[in-house]
Amino acid sequence: MWSVACTIFEIYTGRILFPGKSNNQMLKLMMDLKGKIPHRVLKKGMLKDQHFDQNLNFILTEVDKVTEREKMTVMSTVNATMDLRKELLGGQSISRMPEEQLRKLNQLVDMLDKALCLDPAKRLTVNQALIHPFVQEKVA
Repeated sequence: MWSVACTIFEIYTGRILFPGKSNNQMLKLMMDLKGKIPHRVLKKGMLKDQHFDQNLNFILTEVDKVTEREKMTVMSTVNATMDLRKELLGGQSISRMPEEQLRKLNQLVDMLDKALCLDPAKRLTVNQALIHPFVQEKVA
Protein backbone atom coordinates (compact mmCIF):
# COMPACT_ATOMS: atom_id res chain seq x y z
CA MET A 1 0.00 0.00 0.00
CA TRP A 2 2.96 2.30 0.67
CA SER A 3 4.13 1.86 -2.93
CA VAL A 4 0.61 2.36 -4.27
CA ALA A 5 0.34 5.65 -2.36
CA CYS A 6 3.71 6.82 -3.71
CA THR A 7 2.63 5.90 -7.24
CA ILE A 8 -0.73 7.70 -6.92
CA PHE A 9 1.10 10.79 -5.65
CA GLU A 10 3.45 10.67 -8.64
CA ILE A 11 0.59 10.22 -11.13
CA TYR A 12 -1.36 13.10 -9.56
CA THR A 13 1.54 15.54 -9.31
CA GLY A 14 4.10 14.36 -11.84
CA ARG A 15 6.68 14.48 -9.03
CA ILE A 16 8.34 11.80 -6.91
CA LEU A 17 7.14 11.92 -3.29
CA PHE A 18 10.49 11.00 -1.73
CA PRO A 19 13.17 12.14 -4.22
CA GLY A 20 16.18 11.31 -2.05
CA LYS A 21 19.43 10.29 -3.73
CA SER A 22 20.16 7.69 -1.04
CA ASN A 23 18.21 5.48 1.35
CA ASN A 24 19.26 7.81 4.17
CA GLN A 25 17.83 10.86 2.39
CA MET A 26 14.61 9.01 1.60
CA LEU A 27 14.20 7.95 5.24
CA LYS A 28 14.61 11.59 6.25
CA LEU A 29 11.99 12.68 3.70
CA MET A 30 9.60 9.99 4.94
CA MET A 31 10.01 11.25 8.49
CA ASP A 32 9.61 14.85 7.30
CA LEU A 33 6.17 13.78 6.09
CA LYS A 34 5.12 11.37 8.85
CA GLY A 35 7.36 12.06 11.87
CA LYS A 36 9.81 9.73 13.56
CA ILE A 37 9.52 6.03 12.78
CA PRO A 38 8.12 4.18 15.82
CA HIS A 39 10.73 2.24 17.81
CA ARG A 40 8.80 -1.02 17.60
CA VAL A 41 8.91 -0.77 13.80
CA LEU A 42 12.63 0.08 13.80
CA LYS A 43 13.49 -2.83 16.11
CA LYS A 44 12.24 -5.23 13.41
CA GLY A 45 14.34 -3.61 10.69
CA MET A 46 17.26 -5.70 9.47
CA LEU A 47 19.22 -2.68 8.20
CA LYS A 48 18.37 -0.25 11.00
CA ASP A 49 22.02 -0.06 12.15
CA GLN A 50 22.91 1.66 8.88
CA HIS A 51 20.69 4.65 9.66
CA PHE A 52 19.91 4.57 13.38
CA ASP A 53 22.12 4.44 16.47
CA GLN A 54 21.75 2.01 19.40
CA ASN A 55 19.09 4.32 20.94
CA LEU A 56 17.18 4.31 17.62
CA ASN A 57 18.01 7.96 16.92
CA PHE A 58 18.19 8.73 13.22
CA ILE A 59 21.68 9.38 11.85
CA LEU A 60 21.36 11.87 8.99
CA THR A 61 24.23 11.54 6.51
CA GLU A 62 24.93 14.61 4.37
CA VAL A 63 27.78 16.08 2.37
CA ASP A 64 28.98 19.39 3.82
CA LYS A 65 28.57 22.06 1.13
CA VAL A 66 31.78 23.87 2.13
CA THR A 67 34.21 21.06 2.91
CA GLU A 68 32.49 18.48 0.66
CA ARG A 69 33.07 15.92 3.41
CA GLU A 70 30.44 13.53 4.66
CA LYS A 71 28.95 14.62 7.97
CA MET A 72 26.63 12.72 10.27
CA THR A 73 24.02 14.33 12.47
CA VAL A 74 22.26 12.33 15.18
CA MET A 75 18.60 13.33 15.36
CA SER A 76 16.77 12.22 18.49
CA THR A 77 13.57 13.83 17.25
CA VAL A 78 12.31 14.24 13.72
CA ASN A 79 9.15 16.28 13.41
CA ALA A 80 6.82 16.16 10.46
CA THR A 81 7.41 19.38 8.52
CA MET A 82 6.00 18.39 5.13
CA ASP A 83 2.30 18.93 4.36
CA LEU A 84 0.84 16.29 2.05
CA ARG A 85 -2.01 18.59 0.94
CA LYS A 86 0.43 21.35 -0.03
CA GLU A 87 2.61 18.82 -1.86
CA LEU A 88 -0.41 17.58 -3.83
CA LEU A 89 -1.46 21.12 -4.68
CA GLY A 90 2.04 22.03 -5.88
CA GLY A 91 1.43 25.77 -5.53
CA GLN A 92 -2.20 25.77 -6.70
CA SER A 93 -4.62 27.85 -4.69
CA ILE A 94 -7.36 26.00 -2.81
CA SER A 95 -9.55 29.13 -2.89
CA ARG A 96 -10.10 28.79 -6.65
CA MET A 97 -10.81 25.08 -6.55
CA PRO A 98 -14.42 23.97 -7.22
CA GLU A 99 -16.11 22.44 -4.17
CA GLU A 100 -16.30 18.94 -5.68
CA GLN A 101 -12.62 19.01 -6.63
CA LEU A 102 -11.71 20.17 -3.12
CA ARG A 103 -13.75 17.31 -1.63
CA LYS A 104 -11.92 14.78 -3.83
CA LEU A 105 -8.56 16.35 -2.90
CA ASN A 106 -9.40 15.99 0.80
CA GLN A 107 -10.39 12.36 0.22
CA LEU A 108 -7.13 11.75 -1.62
CA VAL A 109 -5.12 13.34 1.20
CA ASP A 110 -6.92 11.15 3.72
CA MET A 111 -6.38 7.96 1.74
CA LEU A 112 -2.69 8.67 1.04
CA ASP A 113 -2.08 9.69 4.65
CA LYS A 114 -3.48 6.37 5.85
CA ALA A 115 -1.60 4.37 3.20
CA LEU A 116 1.66 6.10 4.19
CA CYS A 117 1.43 5.18 7.87
CA LEU A 118 4.95 4.36 9.07
CA ASP A 119 3.70 1.39 11.08
CA PRO A 120 2.71 -1.33 8.59
CA ALA A 121 0.31 -2.84 11.16
CA LYS A 122 -1.68 0.42 11.18
CA ARG A 123 -1.40 1.14 7.45
CA LEU A 124 -4.45 1.20 5.19
CA THR A 125 -5.14 -2.25 3.76
CA VAL A 126 -6.09 -3.02 0.16
CA ASN A 127 -9.67 -3.78 1.21
CA GLN A 128 -9.91 -0.54 3.17
CA ALA A 129 -8.55 1.38 0.18
CA LEU A 130 -11.11 -0.19 -2.14
CA ILE A 131 -13.99 1.07 0.02
CA HIS A 132 -12.43 4.48 0.71
CA PRO A 133 -14.61 7.41 -0.47
CA PHE A 134 -11.85 8.57 -2.84
CA VAL A 135 -12.20 5.28 -4.73
CA GLN A 136 -15.94 4.72 -4.27
CA GLU A 137 -17.41 8.17 -4.87
CA LYS A 138 -18.15 9.01 -8.47
CA VAL A 139 -17.00 12.33 -9.88
CA ALA A 140 -19.79 14.23 -11.63
